[in-house]
Amino acid sequence: MTLSKQMEQVLAPIYKQRVPVIFLKGVNILVSLLPPVFTGRLLDNLNAYDGDQAFFYIGIIAAVLAIYFLLNWAQDYFWYRMEYTGTGLIRSFLFASAIRKDYVSLQKYSVGDMENRIVHDAGVYAHAKISMTPMLVLNIVHILVILGLLFSRDVPMTLATIAFAAVFFLVYKFINKHIRKAALKETEGYSEVLTYASETIAGVDTVQLYGEEEYFAHRFEHTVDKYEHFLIKLRKWKGLALAANNKIMGLLPLAAVFVGLYLYRADIIIVGIGSIVSFYLLLPSLADPIKSLTEFNIDAQNAKAVEGRLVALLAEETVHDSHLEFIDKIHSLEFSNICYKYEDGTEVLWDVNFEVKPGDALAVTGPSGAGKTTFLRMLKRQLHPSWGQILINGKNYQHVDDKSYIERIAVLTQNVFIFDDTITANIKFGKDISDEEVQKIAELCALGHLDLNDWATKLSGGERQRLGLARALACKYDVLILDEPTTELDLDTENKIIETLKAVQQENRCIFIVITHSENVLKNLCNKSLIMTKPK
Repeated sequence: MTLSKQMEQVLAPIYKQRVPVIFLKGVNILVSLLPPVFTGRLLDNLNAYDGDQAFFYIGIIAAVLAIYFLLNWAQDYFWYRMEYTGTGLIRSFLFASAIRKDYVSLQKYSVGDMENRIVHDAGVYAHAKISMTPMLVLNIVHILVILGLLFSRDVPMTLATIAFAAVFFLVYKFINKHIRKAALKETEGYSEVLTYASETIAGVDTVQLYGEEEYFAHRFEHTVDKYEHFLIKLRKWKGLALAANNKIMGLLPLAAVFVGLYLYRADIIIVGIGSIVSFYLLLPSLADPIKSLTEFNIDAQNAKAVEGRLVALLAEETVHDSHLEFIDKIHSLEFSNICYKYEDGTEVLWDVNFEVKPGDALAVTGPSGAGKTTFLRMLKRQLHPSWGQILINGKNYQHVDDKSYIERIAVLTQNVFIFDDTITANIKFGKDISDEEVQKIAELCALGHLDLNDWATKLSGGERQRLGLARALACKYDVLILDEPTTELDLDTENKIIETLKAVQQENRCIFIVITHSENVLKNLCNKSLIMTKPK
């Protein structure tokens, strides 16, 4: 499904709201044209009116202006409310799609670039998607209505206006081709700025410990300078487009009135002063839709520039295979002659074999670079073997439904992800469990002394490690993967955690897979071992 089709589905509720808002905009356009028309008629027939009639027309013009003010405010409010709501829907859709992408695909994006696509690019695309068709139609109709009124005032002056406006389109045609290219460069530059800012702020503690604030400040400044170069170039072309519009439209009334007065003095046309004044007052109204079309084109070019970036971000839809087997429990897990080679040819796993069943605790050890992290990601199906088979309950795991398999495996990662919320929310991690269960699990993981309503971001390194364990134990699992579960803990706390894990395994009859360098964990928790070595 194309990006356009997907966005139409996402924006379906917004499209229903567009009809009344577009109608309101249309009424607002018509009302805006009434004051110049009434003013011209008033001046043309001023001698025929008595004082009361003149004031009556002036009152009508004042009332129309007041109505126009209210309509203008209302249509702006409802239009932008609709647009902002639609932008939120698209951003949420893109965010959900991004976090569902497979692990290998996600590694292609920096954090800043991902943020820019979801927030900035989505906003640009949503604005164009929601506004494109109605704004195009409304502005073209607006122009045609004004031209109709101008022709009714005077044909030669209108033709002179059209001829003069044609110059604008020739100028803009030249400018237009440069805007999209500059917009794409500016967007990519902004992504780079976000990336450097995000990664440096995340690691600011290390930066300060090494005393390298100046280096990273200079590095960021260089990135900002590069982005500013792209931004200035884009603004140059946008400014040129808008300036051409403003200047040419500013000269239109003068050119038209000059032609009108010339023809009037030459007795080629016979029009009243009121018609010329009405014509002069209507011309600025022509500037608004033309300017809107100019800005619309700039927005369309920006949207076109980011469209490819959004397409790349969307996760591919998974086609469900009806032949995949659903499982409700993992009875055995086996690696048979597993090898893994990265795209650059680097080998990290070679001929790995083991089998574990409920009650087993497999210790995975080996030097750095031997592939322990790759091994972990393979268990969670983020990576797939280059050779060999992973067997679940004796069947190749590629024949087992992803969701039913992955849901039965809980993981304590070495670097525990903490999000900005309470300790309770971080332990639940989206799971539907009671606060009483959370309190019990927290006590098992030596977190009982903490107020679970406190913010988790304040926890120490060891407390974060134990929170990660509590989060894993809160899952419904048959396999529990523990990646260096005690690295941040002192010996006493490590012993308590080991006893907790042994009690959990005895109660649940689950499988433990423990990546560790701790002799204490190897000796007192694990009954099997897998020693990983670097491929030669």
